[in-house]
Amino acid sequence: MANTSNLSTIRNFTTASVGYPNMEEQQELPISGVKPTVTPPRTIPAGQSQIAERRRSKPDIVLRSEIPRISSGPAEITTPVSATFRPRSDSLISVEHPILELPLEESLLSPEIKEPRPDLLGPTHQELENRPAEAPLTKTPTIELPSLISTIPVKPLPEIVNEPQATISAADKETWDRTLPRVIRGIVSIKATTVRPFDTETAGDYTATGFVIDAQRGLILSNRHVVSPAPITAVAIFFNYEEVKLSPIYRDPVHDFGIFRYDPAALKHMVATEIPLRPDLARVGLDIKVVGNDAGEKLSILGSTLARLDRPAPVYGSDMYNDFNTFYFQAASGTSGGSSGSPVLNVQGEAIALNAGGSRSSQSSFYLPLDRVVRAVEMIKQGKPVPRGTLQTEFFHQSYDELKRLGLSDENMMACRERNSEATGLLTVRMVLKGGPAASPQPTNAANNTEEDPSVPVPGLEPSDILLTCNGKYITNFLGLWEIIDDSVGKEITVEVYRAKVLRKCTLKVQDLHSITPDRFLHFGGAVFHDASYQECRWYNEAIGNGTFCASSGFMMWSSYSRDFLVTKVDGKPTPNLEEFMKVIQSIPDYKRIQCMTRALGKSDDQLLMVDIDWHFYPASLFVRDDHEGVWRREDISPPAAIEEKKEGKLSPPGVDGENDSAIDLESVPSSPQSPESAPANNSAFIPQDPSPQLEEEVPDDEDIDEEDTPLELAIEELRCSMAYVRCFLPHTIYGYTSNMSYSGVGLVVAVDPIPLLFFDRTCVPTDMVDIRLTVANKNIPGRIVYMGDFVLLTFDKKLLPEGSKILVPEWDTKPLKVRDSVKIFGLTSDQLLSTKETTISSIGTNSNTWPCNPPRHRLINTENISIAEGASCWGGVIARMDQLKSIQKGEKVRVSAWLMTVSSQSSGTDSYWTQGIDLHRYVFPIVREIEEKKLTRYDHVTWDLGFEFSDVALPTVSTLGLSERRFNEYVKQAKKIRGIARPLIVETRMQPPKVSLTEEEEAKGLKVGDILLEIDSKPVYRVAQLTEYQFEGRETVPVLVLRNNEELLLNVPVVKSWPNTGDRVIQIFGAIVHASHAAAIEQVAKSARNVPLDSEGLYISGVSYGSPALDKMRPTFWILSIDDHPVSTIDDVLALARERCWAQGEYVRIKQVNRVGITSIASVKVDDRFWPLYQWRMSRDTGKWQMTKETGLQYGQEVSENNMPFFTSKAVALDVPETASEATSTDQELTPTATAPVAAPAEGVPAPTA
Repeated sequence: MANTSNLSTIRNFTTASVGYPNMEEQQELPISGVKPTVTPPRTIPAGQSQIAERRRSKPDIVLRSEIPRISSGPAEITTPVSATFRPRSDSLISVEHPILELPLEESLLSPEIKEPRPDLLGPTHQELENRPAEAPLTKTPTIELPSLISTIPVKPLPEIVNEPQATISAADKETWDRTLPRVIRGIVSIKATTVRPFDTETAGDYTATGFVIDAQRGLILSNRHVVSPAPITAVAIFFNYEEVKLSPIYRDPVHDFGIFRYDPAALKHMVATEIPLRPDLARVGLDIKVVGNDAGEKLSILGSTLARLDRPAPVYGSDMYNDFNTFYFQAASGTSGGSSGSPVLNVQGEAIALNAGGSRSSQSSFYLPLDRVVRAVEMIKQGKPVPRGTLQTEFFHQSYDELKRLGLSDENMMACRERNSEATGLLTVRMVLKGGPAASPQPTNAANNTEEDPSVPVPGLEPSDILLTCNGKYITNFLGLWEIIDDSVGKEITVEVYRAKVLRKCTLKVQDLHSITPDRFLHFGGAVFHDASYQECRWYNEAIGNGTFCASSGFMMWSSYSRDFLVTKVDGKPTPNLEEFMKVIQSIPDYKRIQCMTRALGKSDDQLLMVDIDWHFYPASLFVRDDHEGVWRREDISPPAAIEEKKEGKLSPPGVDGENDSAIDLESVPSSPQSPESAPANNSAFIPQDPSPQLEEEVPDDEDIDEEDTPLELAIEELRCSMAYVRCFLPHTIYGYTSNMSYSGVGLVVAVDPIPLLFFDRTCVPTDMVDIRLTVANKNIPGRIVYMGDFVLLTFDKKLLPEGSKILVPEWDTKPLKVRDSVKIFGLTSDQLLSTKETTISSIGTNSNTWPCNPPRHRLINTENISIAEGASCWGGVIARMDQLKSIQKGEKVRVSAWLMTVSSQSSGTDSYWTQGIDLHRYVFPIVREIEEKKLTRYDHVTWDLGFEFSDVALPTVSTLGLSERRFNEYVKQAKKIRGIARPLIVETRMQPPKVSLTEEEEAKGLKVGDILLEIDSKPVYRVAQLTEYQFEGRETVPVLVLRNNEELLLNVPVVKSWPNTGDRVIQIFGAIVHASHAAAIEQVAKSARNVPLDSEGLYISGVSYGSPALDKMRPTFWILSIDDHPVSTIDDVLALARERCWAQGEYVRIKQVNRVGITSIASVKVDDRFWPLYQWRMSRDTGKWQMTKETGLQYGQEVSENNMPFFTSKAVALDVPETASEATSTDQELTPTATAPVAAPAEGVPAPTA
């Protein structure tokens, strides 16, 4: 051929400028004088590739020209033309040539091409328009060619002379510079809150990504673990920072995708871009970009290359959501938290996969294929439910070489390869869930049974079965199998599997996957219960329907498991599912103590658990998911009528049933603190120690005394009858004490008549808002608080004890203890065992080991500490003198000298506990006598003091500060009385900040930190115990003599009223627990903080519930100053404002708050009365009972009735396509928030979900 060399030169230009974008330079080649000739079609010789044939059928180059007529065969073009090339780099090269002969394909002459694509072509030279047309050609019939040809090559080919190059489609000409600005208008940042623990999800906030797949209907695609099976509230933030509410309308039961809906009319300032779903375009080597909210940055663009299309689904860990029965794509894009739900885009801006997770130990990211997503989206657009089938079987794809080890013969493998040359393996059965459609009645012995009669169908699948066909269709991947299963819900399918080298058939009935996916839950006693899900049961191979699943144990289920266990029986009645569980619960009254049988997932044995039914601290509500509206419907459940008490007693809470109280407290939960003997080595302490009742053996009076018992042993046994054990549980984090642990300890009977009084320390009874269980005389009974200060006095109804039970008040030792006295400690363990320890008194002095805690809570101050030399193996007990014990006679009792109590504080932010003795005569008995004399059932003792904490300092140090010789000698003399060391008192810190600012001169007139306390009311002060001897009540000032700057100063110190350390009213507002200020919080207020309310009770934020609107907005340890610019200072102010304003669902409320140093801030909180209405709890002073009232909240039963919607709705989604955008708006605009604990991070190297 002529012009071969010239054509080759043109191809080199085309290859350099278009085909290889990595070429740094582009060559512009003059083509003047070139005269290429049209080459007729040629036959491909045998042996040449089909690629070469396709290449030859394409034109080498496509020119933009304005030629009036052209022949359909070889011809000369006599019109001058302008040749325009648009390589990938968008550079434009134009050359003029008078005469060209070009090979043109017939498809380019098609009359169907009507209009040019000027957006894809370079400009035409102006000179070309002015040139005269040439005479028409005369060789063959002609047809009209459009003036512009839009097909331009993009992909270069290796140099082959006179071989036509592949035509490039217009869609392939997109570049990232054009694509990204367009697609980011359809990608949203999602902010969501899981409002209740549910299934594998915990409550809390998270951020993620989604993208618009239907702008008309307002559909956004994201991950399942973003849409969440749990109740959530979510908003989408578009590229222009417009925020719209999201309603979750579908989440796949297994695969990691879900769909939100928003109101398109709510998007007012931009038009969202739809991102098409193209799973068919995924291929290895494809350049991709993941665009989303990576690491919470709202918009991040991560590029990579698709590396694998057949990766196993990532495993995120136990008790977490895990995808299975699908392939995943993989690329090294390095996505992290927040990018879940991001589209994986190709250069045309089409989503070829959905970002789901990533590895913590590498840059690998994992993407969900979109094949089944497209099916679900199309059904939802058509208003149809999305059927999903299951065999409760997990399949796993294995390569042919692995299948050979499982028994696949070479012959069968070759047959499989011939049927599908691209397949690399087959599906095998990894696990069959017990009780599922594919489970065999009993495992078969393949070696004995299958070879005998292979024609007999097997009853079910078994692990290691190799799947060959399903309904006659050969299966090589997950997609082919689930196309059949999802379309066969409720029908039978036939599968063929290789088992032990034999092909067997099996007929299975496909189960509805939605039927084993819970869509409702019961919130009761602070716990969340629902039916066990396929997700949870699959991980532990637990049969579905064997118990009610507890997603969060809350306040009622005081178990060793915080979540993820089954309740198999309640009060002796089976509870295989939520329906049966509710029937049992609704028949049990408040406060009744019942037996529950629980089983941790993955365990085979049940465990006994004793719980108290709670209808007073938490509301009981049933929530049901409505996927049509994207909300959860709520139905409040009323408590059953309180049963009549068997025994009258003013002090006993109603509903106490003595018949079921014979067992001792069986919960082995971690208490604070745990005794050294009972501290758990692993989880052994979580198991109930003894499920059998422990009652005192009834014997005749004349057999009570063992002849071999010594007088001391008899006295010790009577002493044991004077001690009791208590366990307390908090419903909320309140007054600085957390609700996620139990509080327990040992106490002492200090009075019997007119009411029994038991002494306990504050580490085991922290606040008034608790449920109390006492173990007295081996009987477990409820108790209540009579007095709460630095210690606690409890009482109980004596009628609840068995007849003949011994409750003895011990004898008291009137002789004070001294340093180096030999003593013996008698303690009591939780299972009523007596522990003893001989030791000595090491020191008697000021308790100076407690430090302010965070959050602020009560601490023991200004109390004399009796220290022992060696610690006892118990957290409380009697201190008795050894000399009295050695000389005890028959009929005598052990005389109690002091009580060993537990004290708590914090050290470097960590809770610390220790024991120290307390003088009962000085600190406890005055309160007891006043209660007995006045016959009080509740004593709120108001204290008055100087408002300072005192510590002690060494006498040699004080002597250098100007202490007189006379006072020095007096200190030494007083210390000898207790064999101690003289340590004068020093002012440590102020307990209350001044209500008004004081000048330096005014401050000098009062006590200052560092002052040495010498006298109060003209009486010398040598020990901190003497502070109890002064009378401050009713006085405005008290004369105090101090040593300051080497001189003695007489000051008139004002007397202050101590702040209460507990209270009887608590509210929950927007999910925040609020109560009046308490002493520990006021103590930590900075002196310069002027905004903290000190002249009123104040509104102190004690805690914030996970999943609530207040989370991360209303801060614990802050005070509320105003709500919506209305000043509030008391609980009554808040209740009155709430009734006046009647905040609407979804309305934002402004909260002004202040911290301990006086810094104010504004929080904008969204109202959610569905899950977080305004509650108030009040304690009755007479009975000690707490009563809960709901102050606000939607009446959801009426709401459902007005909407004419059934309470129980179908799990499958049916989305109606609205005619207008406004019709897509949900009738219930707001989603629902609630209370994470945070999820534990997976182990190193385990993939982590990226939301």
